[in-house]
Amino acid sequence: MENNADLLHAFRIGTAALAIQVVGSNWPKPHYTLLITGLCRFQILQLVKEKPYPVADVEQLDRLEQFTNKSASEEELGELSEQFYKYAVQLVEMLDMSIPAVAKLRRLLDNLPREALPDILTSIIRTSNQEKLQILDAVGLEERFKMTIPLLVRQIEGLKLLQKTRKPKQDDDKRVIAIRPIRRITHIAEEEEEDEDHDDIVILEKKIRASSMSEQALKVCIKEVKRLKKMPQSMPEYALTRNYLELMVELPWNKSTKDCLDIRAARILLDNDHYAMEKLKKRVLEYLAVRQLKNNLKGPILCFVGPPGVGKTSVGRSVAKTLGREFHRIALGGVCDQRTYVGSMPGRIINGLKTVGVNNPVFLLDEVDKLGKSLQGDPAAALLEVVK
Repeated sequence: MENNADLLHAFRIGTAALAIQVVGSNWPKPHYTLLITGLCRFQILQLVKEKPYPVADVEQLDRLEQFTNKSASEEELGELSEQFYKYAVQLVEMLDMSIPAVAKLRRLLDNLPREALPDILTSIIRTSNQEKLQILDAVGLEERFKMTIPLLVRQIEGLKLLQKTRKPKQDDDKRVIAIRPIRRITHIAEEEEEDEDHDDIVILEKKIRASSMSEQALKVCIKEVKRLKKMPQSMPEYALTRNYLELMVELPWNKSTKDCLDIRAARILLDNDHYAMEKLKKRVLEYLAVRQLKNNLKGPILCFVGPPGVGKTSVGRSVAKTLGREFHRIALGGVCDQRTYVGSMPGRIINGLKTVGVNNPVFLLDEVDKLGKSLQGDPAAALLEVVK
């Protein structure tokens, strides 16, 4: 858990809420939707304990006497309240009153206390999460009115501009404009989740276009993004496609380390890291010397044989350090072919490239001797891990 003291200082005001419904599934990955009803604001006074979960002393803020700012006069609050009510009514009247939810909202404007209207209107109009948090932190009624009125004006101007650009029939125009506010009234939690997910897809598409992947890979990823936008989240293929695209973005397409090979430094490093094993260290230095003379050498493989604990993995790590490259170990012991291929995870090689973050690491294929049928290891499955 992060430093709770810092979180307490940054987020002192919150909302007490009652969980109404939790729906979701664990396949193909955990995905849940929580429907809650807000009860009141509260302020954290003191953090009592941090572990195993935070416990704090709180104070309820949504009381009538706390809504009124002591420094604000009744006339000023009255003017702000009337101005807010005027813009709220103007916004609702721009919608289609034949829709029951719009009519209900119109009745709420007349029946609910004025101090509750800024919170309700903020949850309906189009605002960012940061703006919602700012209004949540505004305890004083005067401050809350002043922060919400510009948001109402912005929404009204946006609807007016939308009417001018689309120019449909008047009734149809109101119905089209009303779609998003009504959906926010009836399904606020689901709508916010869909918006956030859509924003995530847009961000993912920008990352794909900004990556340095090959032209063929870019063409495939753009095609999958278009399919993802049209695909409902409930489909199993949605999670598989999204995981695939995120993996493609995270792969190091053009990130590599530059070789800085020095035979003398390599000899000193091997001597410092490993005692004895002169024959092995001599063979490694021969390989490094050949690589220094012929830098375009491709596909070199060194095979280290010996009992457990003699330093085979450590020598591989020293070779990577000498070359100035990243090191990644892949244990082949127990690699088998008992899995479902639809939506299977990426292979060990691809996953290793993602882990180290460069496209030219030193791979160590460990426990090759355990690729036997008797030890539940399959050589064909190990080869499959390479080509996946």
